[in-house]
Amino acid sequence: MLVQISDPHLRLGPDDQGSAAALAAAVDRVLALPTPPDAVLLSGDIADSGAEAEYALARELLAPLPMPVHLLAGNHDRLPERTSYAVRCGELRLIACDTTIPGEDGGRLDVPWLEARLAENPRAPTIVAMHHHPVPIGIPWLDVIGLPAEDRAALAGLLRRSPHVRRVVAGHVHRTSITILGGCPVVTCTGTNWQATLDPHATHAAVTHEPPSILVHTLVAGELVTHVQPI
Repeated sequence: MLVQISDPHLRLGPDDQGSAAALAAAVDRVLALPTPPDAVLLSGDIADSGAEAEYALARELLAPLPMPVHLLAGNHDRLPERTSYAVRCGELRLIACDTTIPGEDGGRLDVPWLEARLAENPRAPTIVAMHHHPVPIGIPWLDVIGLPAEDRAALAGLLRRSPHVRRVVAGHVHRTSITILGGCPVVTCTGTNWQATLDPHATHAAVTHEPPSILVHTLVAGELVTHVQPI
């Protein structure tokens, strides 16, 4: 079982916007699950400004989790190393793809790198994770800072050739959305604090404090099921 938390955007000081309390609540929800997950994925925008003090706060808030916590960089993050890797999470294999471009809100996917990782173990049920959503979700101001069309097309072709990929997961959009790319389900995760407003006409950032949630990805009788668990 893999739990996904996304986009805490931790801030410090009087203008923290409740970000620390929101991430703490998400951690408490993971700890309250009846079955502990094998690992937790934090799918980007850990910090809001990328300041080291924000990451120190993240380490403090995530410390109660006894299972491995796998980090993935978002466009707000300023991490010292790229967060592209492959790791086992119980019966699942997680391939994390760092889609960030320094100084930009949009992303790019290194499809040849992902293809090489997928070829290493073509039998393992696999989750491919990235921060940027790889498909349009119908909210203009977010879709312009997702992955470009050429990366989307290349990923779709790779997914068609890779039936062991059971799910592509992302953050970035601060909403739960579900679609299909290359025959594979794509799911995005809400933020721990604020969410993007569902407005198909919004060309500038529009946010709301709709309830946050985490995603629980688990194999059931050999099939991957994703649960949306409110916090």
